[in-house]
Amino acid sequence: MFAEIDGNTLHYVSYGEGPPVVFVHGLGGSANVWHGVMQAMKQHHHCVALDLRGHGRSQGRGKFSVEGWARDVHRLIRHLELPAVTLVGHSLGSLVVQQLAHSAPEACDQLVLIGGISYFQPPTADAYRERADLVEADGLDVLVDAWIEGAVSPQTQATDPGAVGLLRELFLRNDPQSYAKACRAIAKAPRIRRDEIGQPTLIVTGAHDRSTPLAMAEELRSSIPVSRVKVVADVGHWCTIEAPGPIAAAILEFLT
Repeated sequence: MFAEIDGNTLHYVSYGEGPPVVFVHGLGGSANVWHGVMQAMKQHHHCVALDLRGHGRSQGRGKFSVEGWARDVHRLIRHLELPAVTLVGHSLGSLVVQQLAHSAPEACDQLVLIGGISYFQPPTADAYRERADLVEADGLDVLVDAWIEGAVSPQTQATDPGAVGLLRELFLRNDPQSYAKACRAIAKAPRIRRDEIGQPTLIVTGAHDRSTPLAMAEELRSSIPVSRVKVVADVGHWCTIEAPGPIAAAILEFLT
């Protein structure tokens, strides 16, 4: 399905009935990274996932920013005439949903951060700018092997090569120019006043997540007033692909 949002055509998928849950993917992802999670949750919830501007099947006109992506999500929620939703964000998506929960608290009554980002120190922000320059010059193929190595756990690498191959395809399907723009947007991510986030928040991290490790999850927990951390064993950063069942179970437990 598609919706016209602020001059862009955004793609989204929708399953099930019940209290609404809106899923927001990470850098280089798409709504499809939530497929397994949503299939496990659709008997209990109305599950909506979108392709962020410049990702998947959504158009990528205009500038990219965390604030802009949050506005897109908010406008899609209003377009679909949803009541207050549970926002679930992965990685970059965790910044987007934090921004939306803070700027439009009436739109969101609960928050789930998976592979959640707190704040990037300057060296990390610089690394994203360098990645953008590299992708613009040489394309995504130069990054994919290193990206995959950091995306999933050693166990997933060894036991689920099919998932690893699909992640490679997901990454390489990105438009290089849009991916570079997204990297620069992350490098300029705003400092969000997490102490003013009032929604109950679940923070989920993979035990082998090297991109957003447990220390970052604990930093988020210490700064969001009503929050707790859940660690999922044997998975890395892209745990929604590696272990959709346990991720869905953690979210459902939090929502009941």
